[in-house]
Amino acid sequence: MPKDKRISPIVEQKEFNFIQEHIIPKKTWKNVMGSVVKTILLAILFGIVSSIVICVTYPYIKNVIKDDEEGRLSSLTKHLNPIRIASIIPEFKGEQATNTIVMENVVDITLEDYKNLYKEIDKVADEANRFVVAVTSIVNSVDWLQNPSERSDITSGIIIHESADMKTLSILVRYSKIKEVNRISVTFDANNVVEAKLANYDSKLDLAIIKVETSELSQKVKHTFKVATLGESISSSVGDPIIAVGNPNGYPYSREYGIITGKTTSAFITDNRIDLFNTDITDNSNGDGVIVNLRGEVIGIITHKFKNDLNGNINTVLSITRIKSIIDDLVSGRDRTYLGITGTDLTDESARSLDVSNGVYVNEVETESPALGAGLQTGDVILKIDDSTIISMAQLNTIISSYQPGDEITIVVKRTTNTTGEEDKEMTFRVQLHKKKN
Repeated sequence: MPKDKRISPIVEQKEFNFIQEHIIPKKTWKNVMGSVVKTILLAILFGIVSSIVICVTYPYIKNVIKDDEEGRLSSLTKHLNPIRIASIIPEFKGEQATNTIVMENVVDITLEDYKNLYKEIDKVADEANRFVVAVTSIVNSVDWLQNPSERSDITSGIIIHESADMKTLSILVRYSKIKEVNRISVTFDANNVVEAKLANYDSKLDLAIIKVETSELSQKVKHTFKVATLGESISSSVGDPIIAVGNPNGYPYSREYGIITGKTTSAFITDNRIDLFNTDITDNSNGDGVIVNLRGEVIGIITHKFKNDLNGNINTVLSITRIKSIIDDLVSGRDRTYLGITGTDLTDESARSLDVSNGVYVNEVETESPALGAGLQTGDVILKIDDSTIISMAQLNTIISSYQPGDEITIVVKRTTNTTGEEDKEMTFRVQLHKKKN
């Protein structure tokens, strides 16, 4: 058959090449088993490599994820610390307990938990407000036209004692707020404003006791007021949560929440040393009141008298432990004893330089005081009072307070200010204690 010359050479070529055969060799069991073994080996190798990669990169991935999660938290929840529940378990060997193992369980706080926590704290503050009253001091004056007028100032007071016959309430208040006034009134509620009288005070501590008659109170107030419980500030620690009640921000019956931020300061006053602590609550020059712990116990009194440049913007607080006995004396009207020195505790270094093992250093001897009359001088180191070795101003005050005005005591001092060139020597004085002036 003659070829069709119209057929393209390409088409002609394709007529011979469009079908091609490939012969696939037949699979045997050896080939199959080889493939399976190869796959298994590759899987094992992949697993080992993956494990190594995960172990190496996990800490970095975890931190990235954690940072991303924290970035999505609100500013409030991000600052919430987890609650650590610690369990103390003794490790036993035989029947004897040896080392102690502390196990901690970290519990995350939710926003709802945080709100509930503040509700519980509010309950403590509400209960504390039962012993808070508003104290108004009134001063008679005249206006610019010489017409009679009154000037008043409001602060807070704390009910700290009820007499045994339940006829009198004693209220603790800041002395500088009620001194040299013509009249003092106490507000228990809108319908119970009663007159009060100044009973006693301590100008050094800026504390005063005013008293009101319960016969002037309504039955409702008699059943709702509460006498404050004075706790122990010595057992409090830095970081402990606290509540300020009274008028800490200048407004009556206000409250502030915070923590104790420092407990390392003291102030030395006549015949005594008082302890102070600070909180992170912002100070208000018109604010007063007390600091309570989460049990509702008073552990400190907000003070302005002992503030300094280092704590100008935060609350300074009188620790209650060292002044409870003073408050008791002010309430009872008991006469307090007076020696008349201002001293400081000796540090180890100062004790070595003065060549003594104990004592308090006399910084000042007050004029017309029993100490000055007996011959004590600035620079003396008080070593003993009667049979008691003196180690601190707090202890000296405790010893002095155990006597009555008019009692005589023996004081042994080391005089460190000899002008004759002689060596320092011990000297003994007989001192008759006086009644402390307010």
